[in-house]
Amino acid sequence: MAAHQKKPHTPPLSTLAQTTLHGLSPIQTIMKMAEDDHLKALGLTPSEVISFGGGWCDHEAPEDLRTTYRQIITDPFLFHQSGRYSAIKGSLACREQLSALEHTVYHVTAIGPGNILIGQSSTQLFHDTLRALCDPGDTVLFLDPAYANYFNAVRCALSKRKWTFLPALNPQTWDYLPCIDDTLAHLDQILRQDPHAKAMVITAPDNPTSQIPPASFLSRAADLLADHGRYLILDFAYKALWFGDMPPCFTWSPQDHPNVVSLHSNSKWLSSLGRRFGWVEADTTVIDGLEKINESMLLSPDTLHSMATARFLQETLADHRLSTFIETTRKLYEKTADILLKAMDRHLGWPRLTPAGGLYTCSPIPGGEEPFAFVDRLLREKGVLVIPGTGFGPSMAHAVRFSYGPLCRTPEKIKEGVERMGEFIH
Repeated sequence: MAAHQKKPHTPPLSTLAQTTLHGLSPIQTIMKMAEDDHLKALGLTPSEVISFGGGWCDHEAPEDLRTTYRQIITDPFLFHQSGRYSAIKGSLACREQLSALEHTVYHVTAIGPGNILIGQSSTQLFHDTLRALCDPGDTVLFLDPAYANYFNAVRCALSKRKWTFLPALNPQTWDYLPCIDDTLAHLDQILRQDPHAKAMVITAPDNPTSQIPPASFLSRAADLLADHGRYLILDFAYKALWFGDMPPCFTWSPQDHPNVVSLHSNSKWLSSLGRRFGWVEADTTVIDGLEKINESMLLSPDTLHSMATARFLQETLADHRLSTFIETTRKLYEKTADILLKAMDRHLGWPRLTPAGGLYTCSPIPGGEEPFAFVDRLLREKGVLVIPGTGFGPSMAHAVRFSYGPLCRTPEKIKEGVERMGEFIH
């Protein structure tokens, strides 16, 4: 290269990519901690590490689902059809079957295909729902703690991003929503003082706590938001994994609650985390707005997954095979959670939350140690991975999250992992 010639260089990235999202997010941190390369760099043998880290499930998807994919792939005509565009809102056949799923399993009475839009995943749909409901500069409300990936979604979706926490977990007593009236009064105050507080997000069951807010809280919060002309976004990523009685909010319909938007996914209940498929249920006005955004973000959702989901639901809903599968799966994770809690009580003696569903529990670290330092020491010395609470909200600043989802088929590892932790802390 001649001396006078300038060396080619990469132009600067956007402010969003270069500054706003700079550094590892909590989700990136969680994912990278469990990677084999990271474990080997610490001198650990990956197969010997016991991980309570990942937010994924490990039960097997129903054989009927695999059969459905096989039927489509091995049939030349169906496989050809699966390569075509679907409607922007998703195929009508699939949306009809998703309506049937809500009718049959969750007893949602007033819902139809016009209340449903299919997307790539609940993660993508959460981002796009924010863009459909909120303007840049609007405030998004979250219960504290909340799923760590929400906050980067707000940064990406809303250029003048703002969020406010509504405390749900008391970090001193480790009680969840100990005084519903006080929390609702706090919500009402926020809505009165901030006209830009456009939407509130609640996950049921929650990540990282696996709690489901009491029915009285959810009902009154939805009504309060409706009175102020605001939205409630219910993230139902773990909807099929509830323990005990079915929560009343699972039966809510878009026609009865037009200010409620619910997000759904095949990831957890169908053990299809890598088969990215999600949908939104909402009033037709919201669905129409989301359709415009879907056109720009996806053009159309995945046809193969839509075809497989529609055929699978049609074949398993009528004879209750699907209801049996969901019941068996719920019981598996409820039993797994119980194994973890009993091991924690025996070997750790830490405060912890009893899951109402989902895949998690969490505990404060005794002595208030910084979570990343604690997690790093535990991993290096005992080959056990838990997740730092940092990033899930202020109440988790000195806490860790345990996931029992990846260990539902290996309960002996749960017991061994918690026993190793007991040796470490004692």
